Amino acid sequence: MASFPDTPDLPDELLPGPDPLALLADPGAVPDRAEEYTAAVRDVVGEVEALSGLGEWAAAESLARRAIVLIDHTVPLLADPAAPAAEAAALVPLHAAACARAGLAPDEVARWLLTAQANGQEVPAVSADAYAEALGPEGTAAYAASLAALDDLDPATAARLRTS
Repeated sequence: MASFPDTPDLPDELLPGPDPLALLADPGAVPDRAEEYTAAVRDVVGEVEALSGLGEWAAAESLARRAIVLIDHTVPLLADPAAPAAEAAALVPLHAAACARAGLAPDEVARWLLTAQANGQEVPAVSADAYAEALGPEGTAAYAASLAALDDLDPATAARLRTS
């Protein structure tokens, strides 16, 4: 099975500009830039859709995964995060589909999902239900086992994850 790639191996013409995630990775998020962030999130969603449409599943997965993590770090800092957060929600089903079609090991998907949830991934929110196809029975079992182990270490976090 494939593993989560660090960077997509794509021709430059498939990536808009030098880095489609540059604004989303900006640690100095300015509270009044919601419109600019909304456009950046929309561009990344469009890029993930385009990669998926070309069957570039590993690249789509990598881009969506990185965007999901970056968005959670920057968008909540905005004075009005509603619009970019709403756009970002489209990344979850795209990422889940890319995970399934890229041939990622179900236990890797389960590990990523549980780690993202335990770290408080909220914008966009990720859930086991959204990743059901990518998890399959093996990943669902790995997710449940990891959640049970987390229950022993951090019952409050495990309870929060069971309700999300």
